[in-house]
Amino acid sequence: MGGMDRDTAEDSCERVSGRGRSGGRPPAAKGTLPVSLRGVLWMLLGMSCIGILDGAAKYLGLRLNGLEVAWGYFLATFACVVGYALATGVPPSRLVRSRRPWLQAGRAACLVASLSCLFVSLTYLPLAEATAINFTGPLFIVALSGPLLGERIDPGRWLAVAVGMCGALIVVRPGAEVFHWASLLPLAGAFFFALLNIITRLQRSADPTLTTLAHTFGIGSALMSLALPFVWVAPTPAEWAVFAGSGVLGFAAHFSIVRSLEIADASTVAPLNYVRLVWAIGIGFVVFGNVPGAATLVGGAIIVASGLYVVLREADPAR
Repeated sequence: MGGMDRDTAEDSCERVSGRGRSGGRPPAAKGTLPVSLRGVLWMLLGMSCIGILDGAAKYLGLRLNGLEVAWGYFLATFACVVGYALATGVPPSRLVRSRRPWLQAGRAACLVASLSCLFVSLTYLPLAEATAINFTGPLFIVALSGPLLGERIDPGRWLAVAVGMCGALIVVRPGAEVFHWASLLPLAGAFFFALLNIITRLQRSADPTLTTLAHTFGIGSALMSLALPFVWVAPTPAEWAVFAGSGVLGFAAHFSIVRSLEIADASTVAPLNYVRLVWAIGIGFVVFGNVPGAATLVGGAIIVASGLYVVLREADPAR
């Protein structure tokens, strides 16, 4: 995880194992990166992992049902979480015990809903288009940060949310002949992704990061298993390998996202989700031969610009 100083790495390990500070944002020591910048870097890492993961889900979705793809992802990531805990000597009780179990269950349910919507949509939509629509998640977060987190959302950021949603409509194109019902699934997934981030922010000082990941993917695996008998197709050895790789990416991604939201405002780091669009366009073109249409590029650019506007406003010391 390049760019992280030693104090950051040590603090992160403490939070994972449950031995770190009990709450609040960690103070920035002299000579280290500012807290807000560290939050941005963690989010960039997490979103890059998710961008690659989306490409893996698209590959698996060529033959497997999207719900089975989501199940494999949850199970593989849960295995990585447990493996990491065993390797670092974290006792099982620390993975199970939570100060806010209902928030943990809600976070898991939100991720199940978000990824199920996205992975099913990838069966019907090009990777770039599904990602561009799902990219409205950070805008939902900005909109929900005020009423749910008490963060002050100024008129400029509300305007960015409105403009970004207009960009999403350009990509979805409701009422047009090219409209596909599956285009609504990434939008629904974006809303649940926003709720997931809001819950993460609410519980940031309640449990260690590894406890949060264990609950999220353990409960998520159980929930996805309920749908498995209806969609099961035996994966090939290559598909099992992709499932395993997706687990590693998922663990790295969600660890980074949780860490980011523990030390920075949700409305500051969430718009960095735009990195996924870069990965989606590149993977879609190189691996699947998909060239994004004009509506996807224009609408995606509007959504990206809206997110960047929020980031730049937050980075301005005068504000």
